Amino acid sequence: MPATPSTSRSGRHSQSSIVSDVSAVNVVVGPPEIANTNATGITTKTKVKATVLYEDAGAAADGLEPLVDLTQAIPLHSKKTDRKQKRRDKKEAKRASTVPPRGMLDLPYELLYSIVTLVEPRELFVLCRVNKSLRDFILSQEHLITRDIIAWRYPSLSKCFRLPVLAQDLDENARRALNEAYGDALSPRRVNANYKHVQSPDPSLVCFCYTCRLRWIFLCIIVDFAHWQHHLDNGLPIPTIPRGADPDWNKKLVAEHAQVVVKALHSQLWYVRLLQAHLTSITRSIRRNTANQGNRRSRFRMTPSDVASGTDAFLDRSGPPTVDFPYNRDNYDMLEAFMPSRSWIKDDGKWVYVPADQHERELRLLERQRQEAPSSTAVSQTPPAALVPRSMIF
Repeated sequence: MPATPSTSRSGRHSQSSIVSDVSAVNVVVGPPEIANTNATGITTKTKVKATVLYEDAGAAADGLEPLVDLTQAIPLHSKKTDRKQKRRDKKEAKRASTVPPRGMLDLPYELLYSIVTLVEPRELFVLCRVNKSLRDFILSQEHLITRDIIAWRYPSLSKCFRLPVLAQDLDENARRALNEAYGDALSPRRVNANYKHVQSPDPSLVCFCYTCRLRWIFLCIIVDFAHWQHHLDNGLPIPTIPRGADPDWNKKLVAEHAQVVVKALHSQLWYVRLLQAHLTSITRSIRRNTANQGNRRSRFRMTPSDVASGTDAFLDRSGPPTVDFPYNRDNYDMLEAFMPSRSWIKDDGKWVYVPADQHERELRLLERQRQEAPSSTAVSQTPPAALVPRSMIF
């Protein structure tokens, strides 16, 4: 029993000697921060580990490979952090959606489409020159845009001035019927100009049926009539062409007008531009003839609001006949509302237009006549009277 205290005392003495030895080593060899830490009562195991780390660092200083610290931060992942991140993402998405648009192309499709359909056809060409993106949008939606513009602004004019059918869209039966009906008249050398202010249609470009030829002539008159509006408003005389003569300036002018009509055949934007130009010519002619006190003919009632609206709604009212065909430019002075292919029905109190499928009706009639007529019958180069209604011209 007496030996027990001595044994425990000797054990404490041995432990204290070990601590003092290690502390002495750390004080001499270890860095100051480790030595100070040891003085505060760190366990022996921690002190030895700190000494080893310092000794390894000293070995690296002697030229050995240093230790690489591969300690990585523990990622924070909890339900609370997930909820905060979701709220942060919602705020950023809401902030991005409330940013005001910086240009027209940043607007929604429906809003941009509505804006484009409200502008005048002349302004559509201006918008096409703004930038490539806006031009691509207008050209890609050309059919829909022009359809809505015509339905709103030019419903009556579009029924009076329809586009002729292209020759490339005709089938073999239609070509055969036209060749047998008109014979050698389809040859370009036989297509002579009947009017000095209108270029004859090219059979290789448009259908040569009577309906399509009239449609071509009406569109050419739109361009020529709009060209001379400045002379008519200012009382300037329009140059006259002697009988049998065809000056070079007139050939060049008529060819330029025909090129505009060709563009309208391939582009709906040019077609609605022609309708707008003719509506402007009609309003200027009515205003000009109204100011003429000597001209007491009946005319359409047109108010300043009708002109400002930019539509042809006032032309649906009852008025004088609109089929005064200008056989030459001398008739432009008294021409007001040139709108062929329609007639006023007094009993019904409305205008009646030539059907849109008049071209198909004429081809069916030619095909039926070709099948019924004997092969030895001479080919007529003038269309039958039943092909085209009288209201198309008179």
